[in-house]
Amino acid sequence: MARPFISLLFALDKPPADRAVPQRLRVIPAGEFRSIDGRGPWRVEDAAEVIAASLARMTRLPIDENHSTQIAAQAGGAGPARGWITRLSAEADGIWADVEWTEAGRALLADGAYAFISPVMAHTADGRVLALRSVALTNQPAVPELSLLTANDEEDTVDLKALRAALGLADTADEAAILAAATDARTGATAHQAALTRIATAAGLAAHATGVDELVTALTARAAAGDPAELARRVVVLETQLTANTAAQAKRDAEALVDGAIRDGKPVSALRDHLISRCCAGQMDAVRSELAALPSINAGGITKPPEGDGQVTSLTAQEKEVARLTGVSEDLLLKAKQKEAR
Repeated sequence: MARPFISLLFALDKPPADRAVPQRLRVIPAGEFRSIDGRGPWRVEDAAEVIAASLARMTRLPIDENHSTQIAAQAGGAGPARGWITRLSAEADGIWADVEWTEAGRALLADGAYAFISPVMAHTADGRVLALRSVALTNQPAVPELSLLTANDEEDTVDLKALRAALGLADTADEAAILAAATDARTGATAHQAALTRIATAAGLAAHATGVDELVTALTARAAAGDPAELARRVVVLETQLTANTAAQAKRDAEALVDGAIRDGKPVSALRDHLISRCCAGQMDAVRSELAALPSINAGGITKPPEGDGQVTSLTAQEKEVARLTGVSEDLLLKAKQKEAR
């Protein structure tokens, strides 16, 4: 009977001393593969099932040195993580991992101390891969199919953490949520620019005069030389249009922030309208900070639904924490929860 776990070693083209430390790694190749010493073959039949099984027991998988998690730690020795796999995704060429390196791990890679990675996988007797258990940094290559260097070259150099922050998303937002938020932002910006163009045209200015400062300057100059009554009327109309356009953009930004948090598993769906109103009232930064501090249902598991007749009579401890962080009274949150349950 085949061993239930197998560790494979994937080579780098050269030590990465002069390269940026990769933030994503291809940890399991697609299809069927084997080691150069004759072990295998192993195969991934359903990448989604492998990913789900890998993260079922632990939401973060360790990256250690020379399989210390399986060897040294289990014998009572030290097995510190040099990085953590925070997310797995299926691509055409295999399963990829998002990595958060520790300071020690980042230093090891930047120094070129290791040139290879070695994933430890659970598998069936006939070689079907079941789950990823950990990944090790090592210098003993067995399967030179995957490369940290190649992974870093093939991946875009976008700082996803900074992009999430710029879009007002939680740190747990995946690529789909980031793309949706960016699309919403682009749509809002396009609408805002189109509105300013219409305002410039209505004011008798060139269509390219779409900056707010430029519009105000031009209108002020015209007020000094033209019919004060007519120009005053135009200014009132333009100010009204600008205010409405700014408010609409603010609401779009607020909806993107709150809906993104809900998609990320933040327990705030009952407070959606309240949080959006606060954002539109100038409290966007405060709401963003509060949402970032809230736990995610996606990370901690789904709360068990109430038993009995389904009537909601109280808040959970997690919901009480939401009320405390957002400044909403527990009575108001309970009423919103009861309304949502009905």
